[in-house]
Formats: sequence, structure tokens, C-alpha cells
Amino acid sequence: MEAATSTMASLGFVERSFASGDIDHPVFEKGRGPSVLILHELPGLAMPCVRFAERLIDAGFRVHLPLLVGAPLRHAALANWRALCISVEFARLEAGVHAPITDWLRALAADIAERAGGARIGAIGMCLTGAFVIPLFIDAAVATGVVSQPAIPLRIVYRTIGLGEGPWMDQLNISDNELQAGACAARSDQKKILLQRYAEDRLCPGRRLERIARSFGAQAELDEYSHPSWWRRVFNPPHALLTEEYDRAGDDDHATREALCRVIELLNEQLGR
Repeated sequence: MEAATSTMASLGFVERSFASGDIDHPVFEKGRGPSVLILHELPGLAMPCVRFAERLIDAGFRVHLPLLVGAPLRHAALANWRALCISVEFARLEAGVHAPITDWLRALAADIAERAGGARIGAIGMCLTGAFVIPLFIDAAVATGVVSQPAIPLRIVYRTIGLGEGPWMDQLNISDNELQAGACAARSDQKKILLQRYAEDRLCPGRRLERIARSFGAQAELDEYSHPSWWRRVFNPPHALLTEEYDRAGDDDHATREALCRVIELLNEQLGR
């Protein structure tokens, strides 16, 4: 952990610890401008997520990266999955229940806003943390959010061969009350939420985002992108739109570039840029 943390420092990130209740995690921060809270994916706070953060820094934002599981800069999907399956903080990855980590994230968002002089912030969740953005809408500190390919709950068989459709495709790893409260706050305060996924993604079924979009109504924008490779669409469906898939793609006109541009546009619009 110490070596990886020092590497984050070498990349220009400043580390601080944030505690709320019984939960305490490090947070890495960098950049100037309106604050954006970025929640990393299942593989961990690995380089694809850091590179995504750097792109937002280059666009004029200050990013805040909490380390929720694992070690910084370490890609460890299997080890993190095992840890999360028994984690009380993450409600053991059960669907439709409240995860205590969302209380910690709400407190962190409020702290970031307070440290920024009361300026409201943006929040981005991806994969494991995609749905965790929704409860953040309840509080005044968060002005807008991005829910990118929320993948929990998931089904490995469906991811592999596309079989096993069922009610799990509509479920989220937050409670129904949190979904309703987040959507109500967004409608009342005119907060925009951006929903993103690949159309071929079998870790994040389309029905899941459609459910969120229905709850948020006119405050939601749902964007689906198609991968240019037919082989990938059929045999290796894409998933990590803003991180790993962005890194794999070239600099030509690609869905990942369009998705990133829309994220930056939303943050500029909603954070007063």
C-alpha cells in the first residue's frame, strides 16, 4: 500500500483520510476548478480510472478519488470481488438494500463541497459504484451526476453467453427508497443525471438504466453507444466506457470520445462553468 500510495503522489495526487461513522478511507485529490467526485470500478483505483481522472483535470476540474477497496493503482478484480462479497460496507453486494458506504460517500460529498467554499460538486460512478451516485442526489452538496454502466448485481453466465435473463436485470445495489429519494430531489432541484452504457454491455443490462431514467423523468439523459467491432459486440461485449475502453480505442471518432465529451459538457453546464 505504501509503495502504491507514493506512486499516486508522484502523479501529483494529494492524499487525505476521511472518516465518517465507522468508515474511514483515503481520498486522492488533484486539479483546480469545480470539484468532481469519481468512484472507481470493481478492478479498483487502477490506472484506467486515474487516466480518466486526468482527462477531467485537463478539462479544468478538481477530482477527488476515494479508495473504496484494494490498493491504489492495482488492478485486482477477483480479489476485490471476493472482499466485497463479505463486506458489510457494501451490503455484501446484495441488490435492493442500503449499503453503508453510500452514507460515507454522502458525508464525503458534503465535506468536499464545504472545503470548496460551499460550491456544489459533481459525482461520477462506474460499474460497481454506478448506482451509488443516486443517493448523493439527496443532498444539496451534489449538483449533478453520471451513472456509467452500473454492473451490480451481475450474472457471469449472462455476461459470458447472454443467457439467464430475469428480474436481476432491473435491480440496483441501492435500496428502492434511495432511488426514489434521489429522483425526487433531482426533480425538485432541477438536477440533471446522465446515464451511459454500451448497447452490447451484458454486465449492465439496458433495463437497469431504463428503470433509473423512468424514476428521474425529464432530469435524466440516457445515452447508449455501440462498439465499432462486430467481434467485440458478439464475443467480448464492451463495458468500461470511460476508462478501459477509452484507453483501448484510437483517437478517431469513437463512442468513448463522445461519451467523455458529454460528461464534460454536463459538468460544465451544471457546475456553473
